[in-house]
Amino acid sequence: MKRPHILAICLLAMAFCILSAVPAQAQETMNNDEVISLTKAGLNPTLIVGKIRTSKTNFDMSTDALIKLKQAGVTDDVVGAMLEAKSGKPVSSAPAVNSTGAASPGVLGDPNDPMAKHNYGIYLFEEKDGTRKMTALKPNVSAQNRTGGLFTSSMTYGIGKVKTKTNLPGRNADMQLQNTAPVFYFYLDITSGGLNTASGVPSDPKEFTLVQFNQRSDNREVTIGKSNAFGAKGGLSDEYVVQFKAEDMGNGIFKVTPSGDLKKGEYGFMLVNSGNSNTAAGVGAKFFDFGVNMTP
Repeated sequence: MKRPHILAICLLAMAFCILSAVPAQAQETMNNDEVISLTKAGLNPTLIVGKIRTSKTNFDMSTDALIKLKQAGVTDDVVGAMLEAKSGKPVSSAPAVNSTGAASPGVLGDPNDPMAKHNYGIYLFEEKDGTRKMTALKPNVSAQNRTGGLFTSSMTYGIGKVKTKTNLPGRNADMQLQNTAPVFYFYLDITSGGLNTASGVPSDPKEFTLVQFNQRSDNREVTIGKSNAFGAKGGLSDEYVVQFKAEDMGNGIFKVTPSGDLKKGEYGFMLVNSGNSNTAAGVGAKFFDFGVNMTP
């Protein structure tokens, strides 16, 4: 009579142990570090995606975290699954393919995620209260130039300098920023290996120069050439050039920031090889312009 009693107690104890283990297993939460560990262990991305979709997750999808994931070799498919788990919304991770079979430029995933593939261009990146926003800078083209200093040069028998200036219409750019340390992302065509022509897509931020315009009553201008009786000098004047830093994020994505805080004024990324064949004239020069205005 005692054996059935003892057996029942043993079965109850085993059932209690099994039930106790289930909640502990259910409480396991997958995070960024685990994804990186699985990636470095060589696990197939498809298996990692499957684990993400069947696990409780708590992912950090901030810009810095995305960069860390990219640097750790986590694939776009896995990052897409992490974004889906975080937002609860489907994310497309497959690139569009054109008739030649090559991947076409286009937005992949979250358009406000700087590490996602975007159409070629320059984008302003902003992040406030955990909300990210990417805004494309529109190009503005110089349609005219002007020459200054002719009178001074004539009065000094050619010693005074004559300046050639290219300008943009309007005193202010459409995009006005309140941040003196803006962050930009350049999406460029690195497949050309730097062999692109003036009509092609740039491959490196070095093909741009950040300038601060001199504001006039109805336009903005920069000096692109100087000459006097002793010689001439072409190219942007140093006083207009603003230094910037470019960080290669991979896949044709570059994070670009000014080397120091910007002062109130009007600025633009000038595509150096744009414009007509007469570079001194500057007509047709392309600027991705913006202004910095600290007053709300």
